Amino acid sequence: MRLNKQELEDLAISYFVLLLLFSNFNIKVVPYVALAVLTAFVFHELAHRQVAKKYGYVAFYKRWDTGIMIALLLGILGKAVFGKAIVFAALGAVYIYAPYQYWEDKEAEGRISFSGPLTNIVIGIVAVLILKTMSLPLVATFALYYTAAVNFWLAFFNLLPIPPLDGYKVLRWNTAYWALGVGFSYLMYSLL
Repeated sequence: MRLNKQELEDLAISYFVLLLLFSNFNIKVVPYVALAVLTAFVFHELAHRQVAKKYGYVAFYKRWDTGIMIALLLGILGKAVFGKAIVFAALGAVYIYAPYQYWEDKEAEGRISFSGPLTNIVIGIVAVLILKTMSLPLVATFALYYTAAVNFWLAFFNLLPIPPLDGYKVLRWNTAYWALGVGFSYLMYSLL
């Protein structure tokens, strides 16, 4: 699970931008959203990376500077016009390649792509279960609520069947897994 210096920097910059967006540029909300963005974004990307490495691929996270600029501009515009930041969550990706594989493996690509949203769904479920079964201080309740909401939203967003999002690759590999993932994440997000 070793991350090189560039990956750590790229993850940190992407994390900070998403933290600004999901907190709606409100410093008072940042402590509640910090756990949510960590689990939703960082764990999502690390899941892709680790599953790719299990398949023997070279995998590393790289930020997308154009996506970061679009995200910040949309967020600021949304906040100025609507009072709520527009969240554009395509700030980077795990780049994957197989040095000695000259063919496309749709199953491996599908499983690697599904691992990120599936991680989000599992984290969202765990957060909801903790919220429903434990009496927690208000700070923890808000943090877990945001954790569930951001994870379900990010799973849904990433499962949209639009290239280069995960959903496009998952749908090409297995329509049933795609449908269950996108449907369940949307349902859970809308119930929160």
